[in-house]
Amino acid sequence: MKVFLPLNIRIDDKKILFVGGGKIAMHKIQTVEQYTRNITILSPWISEELKAKGFVEIIKEYEKKDLEGFFLVYACTNDIEVNRQIKNDAAELRIMVNVVDNRELSDFISPAVFKQDEMTIAVSSNGQNVKKAVEWRNRIKEMMQNS
Repeated sequence: MKVFLPLNIRIDDKKILFVGGGKIAMHKIQTVEQYTRNITILSPWISEELKAKGFVEIIKEYEKKDLEGFFLVYACTNDIEVNRQIKNDAAELRIMVNVVDNRELSDFISPAVFKQDEMTIAVSSNGQNVKKAVEWRNRIKEMMQNS
């Protein structure tokens, strides 16, 4: 069984790569962009919604060399084999990867987050029950907004 340690990672001046340009990437970017604008999106196609965010874009198919210089990588494609290749390549380069929707391949997972000013609340189920983590986060968010 995979076990994930909850912690906060310092990312100022760190480059973060999202491989994939669709809804899956958009979902993860919505959390990460609350903490940094140092985001690059690599994909042969990037949705208009993601383009509108103004992050660095690399329009091409993924290659191992694309990982160089990045601190964290999110594999957000809808192709499990490409995501697996990203994971393997990143492991060789000692870069931590989140393979979205696949905790077994991931070095880290993203909790359900509520951020207000300098405060952040993160709820995680160790990647086992995402819906429940989101439900708990939403209940906490509602309590904080009503206080």
